Amino acid sequence: MTRFLSRRTLVLATAALAAAPMAFAEEAEHAAPAAKPRPRPKAKPKAAKVVPPAAPAHPPVPPVAPEEAMNRLMEGNARYVAYRASSARRDPGRRIEVAAVQHPFACILACADSRVAPELIFDQGLGDLFVARVAGNVVDDALLASIEYSVIHLGATLVMVLGHERCGAVKATVDALAGKPSPEDRDTHIGALADRITPAVRAVPAWSTDKLDAAVTLNATHAAAEIFAGSPVLRARVLSGQLKIVAARYDLDDGIVSPAKA
Repeated sequence: MTRFLSRRTLVLATAALAAAPMAFAEEAEHAAPAAKPRPRPKAKPKAAKVVPPAAPAHPPVPPVAPEEAMNRLMEGNARYVAYRASSARRDPGRRIEVAAVQHPFACILACADSRVAPELIFDQGLGDLFVARVAGNVVDDALLASIEYSVIHLGATLVMVLGHERCGAVKATVDALAGKPSPEDRDTHIGALADRITPAVRAVPAWSTDKLDAAVTLNATHAAAEIFAGSPVLRARVLSGQLKIVAARYDLDDGIVSPAKA
């Protein structure tokens, strides 16, 4: 049987529930004082923008005469061959000097062969040579543009095409034209090099005792002729005496660079 609460009990319970929130608030107020609002941190003053000092002005460098440029290369090669190569112009001071501006006196189009490093062969330092390298030292539009840039924008007064003894790219072309292509070259892009080297190989006289070496020399002279014929700007400079375009041959055995005579 349900027992009913008396009217007095209900009144007391209702009063207790109504007073409970007030009691809880008072207890909380006594337990922990209200937190004061934290002051906002002061904004840090913006650091002044540091403007780097202007780079020092580099006075224009007078161009080296083409004959002097050639002499520098040959003198450097003589030091290299005689084991008197210098480490000058390769130190940190030279690196800083050329970091902002470069004035190479010569451009070398050389084979990409690992044994043919123009800066070493000619004993030159940082910023002295503008070097373009490709297997077989052949000339295409990109190589010709690079050579033009070195002359027009950087001031080089000598362009040398440097072939070398026992060039692998020339040998591959000689073998392919003789009907002995390398099986490893199938499905590669090596044929693109052979196409450009073929005219030099075909120009080798039948009586030549060393067809490969003769082809190396002719390939360098053909590339030099292509540069002269393919660039009106460079050709005009050659005809006015401001630029020389030459072909040379590097001997792997003794390190000597000599003119490539067709």
